[in-house]
Amino acid sequence: MIVRKIKPEEFQRVQQFCSLAFEYPYNGSHKGSMTAFREMQSHPGSRQDLFWDSQWAAFQDDDRTMMSTFTVVPYTIHFDGHSARMAGIGGVATLPQYRRNGGVRACFESALPDMYESGYVFSYLYPFSTAFYRRFGYELGCDRIKYELDLNGITPVPQEGHCLLLEPGYDLTAQIKQVDQTWQQRYNMMVLREDIEYRWVKKADPFASLEYTYVYVAKDGTPKGYMTYKPNKESSERTLECSRFCFTDAEGFRGLLNLLLSLRTDHGIASLHLPVDVDLSTLLPEWSLGVIKRTLQSFGMVRVVNVEEALRMARASGDGQLTLAITDEQIRQNNDTFAVSYANGKVVNVQRTNEKPDIEMTIQAFSRMLAGRCKIDAYPLLEDFTLHCSADEASQLFFQKPMYICQYF
Repeated sequence: MIVRKIKPEEFQRVQQFCSLAFEYPYNGSHKGSMTAFREMQSHPGSRQDLFWDSQWAAFQDDDRTMMSTFTVVPYTIHFDGHSARMAGIGGVATLPQYRRNGGVRACFESALPDMYESGYVFSYLYPFSTAFYRRFGYELGCDRIKYELDLNGITPVPQEGHCLLLEPGYDLTAQIKQVDQTWQQRYNMMVLREDIEYRWVKKADPFASLEYTYVYVAKDGTPKGYMTYKPNKESSERTLECSRFCFTDAEGFRGLLNLLLSLRTDHGIASLHLPVDVDLSTLLPEWSLGVIKRTLQSFGMVRVVNVEEALRMARASGDGQLTLAITDEQIRQNNDTFAVSYANGKVVNVQRTNEKPDIEMTIQAFSRMLAGRCKIDAYPLLEDFTLHCSADEASQLFFQKPMYICQYF
């Protein structure tokens, strides 16, 4: 088996792989491979297109027969008040006839050390199987809550602002970016979006796609929320399914909600996703009749790529020092013991040491705990996390933090 990054003439083959794996049509197979590549280069439609050469693939020994592939897409994320480089893993695909031949494993074994050398601090992916990706150091990351609201059970709360429809001829990119910044500065793992992430705004055409984006603007002109929804005509209740729902404060939430309520004659239910720390009970004027269902959903897996750099960025509580022994089977530079000193809410020094560790953990446990997925109270249930100090001491570095991610890749 040969594992390497793809060549320009193999770009089209990757698109075909993803089409088969994720069951969507790819209409470019009639074009020559270099024609498809040149068209993509002249009109890139996504960050994946811009970084096409970060695609890894496993080939048979002829170095031509592609078996498996995935993309490493560079993003910048928020982590504990810092901007960190994150590798988004997408397009993991294997042709059926080559499955269980170790192609994806081989790609990860080559890609993960390369990510470290390339300056990534974190990696994130959306798994088809958590057990599969745990083999490569990933662990459950962000959660989100899916709400299903009964629009007929909620009474509008008057707001002084108004909603703007995103339609051809109306560029609302600046307003949407301004709303995004609120969550990007609050939540660990939030992608700090760049211009390429907002191309959908300029392409939006609700009359052709039946997908509607509204921005709520306060009386003084400040944008305070936006949402994108599409009516699900196949559901008996004709649900309004929100693929985006972001707001800066209570007024922003209620302004968007009022727009949804204006559609309840034809649509009885709206579904939307929110961070777990958003208490919707304080925002909804009617909870008992308004919420049909509240579902906690796991939304992706996180991995620390560079332990030392992630520790240098981490928030802390109190003053002190902890010594951490990390086991990482894929990235040898992380497989070490680190003395971490912290004061005044931040890490002030990280160095490698031969000292006896206060905590022993795998890279999976370290990724989960440092990102802020859970409290230190969870450690008795973690088989890959061993304390040789008190839980109170450990909680100065490992504690629950706001986490959320909105970016697909």
